[in-house]
Amino acid sequence: MTARRLAWFLAPTILAAMVLLNPLSRPSYLEGDFRAFYCASAAVAQHANPYLEEPLRSCEQHAGPPAPPRSLLRVALPAPLPPYALAFFVPFALLPFPLAAAAWLAVLIAAMVAATSLWARVTGTSSALLNVVFAAITATVTWYVGQPTPLVFVALAGAALLLRNGRWTAASACAAAAAIEPHLALPALAAMFVLAPRTRLPLVGFGLALGAISVAAVGVPTTVQYVREVIPAHALANAYEWQYSLTSVLTSFGVAAPLAVRLGEAMFAGMVAIGIVVAHRLARVCGDRAPIVLIPPAFAVFGGVHVHFQQLAIAFPAILYVCARFPQVRSLAASGLAVAMIPWNVLCSTVLAGFAPLLVGAFGAAAIGRRAGLVLAALSAVFSLSLLGFALAGLGPADVTFVPHAFPADSLAERSWGEFSRAVLARPSLLTQWLRMVTLTGLACGLVAVVRAAFMTPLARRARNASLRVVPVVA
Repeated sequence: MTARRLAWFLAPTILAAMVLLNPLSRPSYLEGDFRAFYCASAAVAQHANPYLEEPLRSCEQHAGPPAPPRSLLRVALPAPLPPYALAFFVPFALLPFPLAAAAWLAVLIAAMVAATSLWARVTGTSSALLNVVFAAITATVTWYVGQPTPLVFVALAGAALLLRNGRWTAASACAAAAAIEPHLALPALAAMFVLAPRTRLPLVGFGLALGAISVAAVGVPTTVQYVREVIPAHALANAYEWQYSLTSVLTSFGVAAPLAVRLGEAMFAGMVAIGIVVAHRLARVCGDRAPIVLIPPAFAVFGGVHVHFQQLAIAFPAILYVCARFPQVRSLAASGLAVAMIPWNVLCSTVLAGFAPLLVGAFGAAAIGRRAGLVLAALSAVFSLSLLGFALAGLGPADVTFVPHAFPADSLAERSWGEFSRAVLARPSLLTQWLRMVTLTGLACGLVAVVRAAFMTPLARRARNASLRVVPVVA
């Protein structure tokens, strides 16, 4: 019981350590992504276009404190969320930025607490284990920068639980709410539409409602502009940024950005299709509809066009689901997740590196045994040291001097951001490729475990957790 209570304090402790390492008295990226959403929603409230260079750039420069990093002072950080999502942020834009940022952080904390509780019910694992798995990602690249990913987590967790219980309209509403980040919600929405026929009419209705909110928020021309111009421009602007997407991997090896984006789109579509097939099979094997929501997003974030670490974490509940129910794949699933759950590029760049072996070891011990936990913790420590070795050997990203250009006020913010991304955020190196390879290898192991669980022999299927609640799969 004590361990379970302490687990809830892991993410807040890491967040507090990051704030102490980056005090508010100097420029930092604390709530840096939220700053863009705040300014874009302020533009919506003022009936201005939220996707243009101005008023975004001016608002972002003067919204603080905390002040943004100096490298971003003349860069417009875009807010590429759909208009209906920006409308959600409008109440925050009515507050001074420091107060709005604090309120937003409170919302994210509450959402992650709720998501963890719901995922525990959906996956059949303990909330303590989920807190260990999500601690590093939650504190560093979600709470600290202000990403809305926890809202996606709680919405999809709710959709999975409601779909399990045959509450079609409520499940559809939750899945539609997850579309605040469309590329994370789309695989689940597609799977529900295909595999749960009773959700089709509600999904169409909620989709029309989101479209109506978009038009009411920014008007028809800006809504059309978002689909026709902003989405493609954002894909190209981030093609060179260091991420976990296929597009980013390809451009780091010299592939032209337009081709890399097209290949990323093709892989996204293919992985969603595979995820739907695996979800259908696993739902039938387990007698549970929850995999219809769980599984497709997990496959969709492997590759694709635009995938940051916080988005990779949507795969973690799917891996834990099979880890809890299929002992035959537990070691593979848990080992892969132990590697994938750490944002190495964040934790291992500071004194927070000490958290990585502790989290990995604690998860390994809880999931597959104390001895395995010690081995995984040791491997994590070795990997952390390898990053230090790469850096000392001069194999890290090269230093750059970025001189931003002035862009017209009516140009898309992606022009300014794309210039910054190519110059500062790409910088391929052996160190960055090593970081990416390890994380993607861990995620791949977890997905292989999911596939193996779905397509096991009938005898092995009967060995799944006997305490699993059986729910008819037929919609």
